Amino acid sequence: MPQDGLIVDVRDNGGGHIHAAEFALQVLTPRRIAPEPVQFINTPLNLRICRRHQDSSGIDPGAWVPSLEQAVETGATFSGAFPLTPEDGANAIGQQYFGPVVLITNARCYSATDIFAAGFQNHRIGPVLGTDENTGAGGANVWTHELLSDLLQGDRATPYVPLPKGAGMRVSIRRTLRVGALSDTPVEDLGVVPDELHRMTRRDLLEDNADLFDRAGLLLKDREPHTVSVTDAVSVNGSLKLKVKAANVDRVDVYVDQRPYASTDLTDGQAAVTVPVAAAARAARIDGFEAGRLVAGKTEQLP
Repeated sequence: MPQDGLIVDVRDNGGGHIHAAEFALQVLTPRRIAPEPVQFINTPLNLRICRRHQDSSGIDPGAWVPSLEQAVETGATFSGAFPLTPEDGANAIGQQYFGPVVLITNARCYSATDIFAAGFQNHRIGPVLGTDENTGAGGANVWTHELLSDLLQGDRATPYVPLPKGAGMRVSIRRTLRVGALSDTPVEDLGVVPDELHRMTRRDLLEDNADLFDRAGLLLKDREPHTVSVTDAVSVNGSLKLKVKAANVDRVDVYVDQRPYASTDLTDGQAAVTVPVAAAARAARIDGFEAGRLVAGKTEQLP
């Protein structure tokens, strides 16, 4: 892909899988992704469901049970908040695209797309350009009526009965909360407010979003790509010798098998780094900085 800029257009995307939405963020940024935590509303019925299935491998709501139980005494409206997306998975691949990125949203971005847009903004990946004043504001984990019925199968007091004529429905069972600067702000009801607002024009309607994409291009215009990579890695007398190449980066920090080993300034975008006692290392991560700010990150599997 061209490294001088990327426009990610998620308008009208009604959502999908929360894991996929949050896993996708890592490929666009060197920052570590913090998945958004989710909460149940505190009700006796939700507590019954979570108690019954707290050790199951499917929905596994065990982490939420203590706070749901405490709500009986405290009267809290919502349970404790815990992420659905595993943090290791949300950071397993790391940054793959090194150019600047702009995200385009509208009011029909919903559910997992709300969550993706919130994570994009939470982690300061790039500007959010919206054609509406916020996204759909439905960032939540949904369960179907069929699933809820199955979860209380065999319970004589279950309120879930078959719907007329084979109908189905689903509900937002757990709401998501923002992380970062807007930590603990709900996505549900509020959505994601764009950093820049673009009102659709006649030219957008008749010429395939021409003005919108011009506006997105202007947001990318003055943003430089930042790249970092390992061009060579060899073992010499028990040490690991790395050659690092970068663009628009003045310092790199080197981690080997997740342990910090070296920090060095770059000359003409290049550096040679020797890591002692690391001949058996399996992976090296290079973090690139510009004026003290993390701008690029690359994990390389070593031979």
